[in-house]
Amino acid sequence: MTSIQVIQFTQHPRDWHVLAEGLGLSAHGEKNDAWSEFDGDGMLAVHGVDANDSLSGTAEIWMLVDDVAALDALESRMVSESIAVARGEMEGVGATLEIAVDDVAVMHAVVGTARPPHGDVTLLPLIFTANVESASHVLAALGLTLRITSDGGGWAVFDAAGGGSVALHDLGTASTPVTERAGLSFEHRGDLDAIAEHLAASGIESVVVDEAYNRTLRAATPEGPDLWVNGAQSDLYGYIEHS
Repeated sequence: MTSIQVIQFTQHPRDWHVLAEGLGLSAHGEKNDAWSEFDGDGMLAVHGVDANDSLSGTAEIWMLVDDVAALDALESRMVSESIAVARGEMEGVGATLEIAVDDVAVMHAVVGTARPPHGDVTLLPLIFTANVESASHVLAALGLTLRITSDGGGWAVFDAAGGGSVALHDLGTASTPVTERAGLSFEHRGDLDAIAEHLAASGIESVVVDEAYNRTLRAATPEGPDLWVNGAQSDLYGYIEHS
């Protein structure tokens, strides 16, 4: 089954380890400064990089598929849907796909093993796009399932069958300046106030904010910009839940 993995590139991997576990993700295997994985509903990989690496502080959204046949089928589907896709090769990993979500944002796909979703934390990477409708077509073609849309058309959430989700946000209605068109965020089904206390005990500043649809925790990251953790949406006024 398809699952979502976000790779967070950072000069401060150990700080990200503390943040990930403070949010409720569980480490998979041994943690180290080069590459560490954390599981919830979807997977987070923390990739340590040098200070001069242009990827430092950014995140990539990856889809893990079952085997090469599934990757080939995904590539063929993108071509048939006239969605731009580029095939590459990563040393030690194998074939990869880069899929254009719009004229700027991309997602990636690779053969990988999805681990069973667990816990209260869902990977919910966020893509800011000038055309949510067109980007939604791409995510649906990737095999993701539409879960929630806003009445105004500026917000959509898609789920992966094997864990993790992807959210689309209208670029023109972003509440803060957008420096990266794709980034890491989460959805949390637990007590955000308790999470904030847990983070504070680890020396991480955060604040819980009441939003129109639910509550959001904003936690400081090693790079500076806040990490957004949305409370699971229960108030659907102004939104449509898709079955």
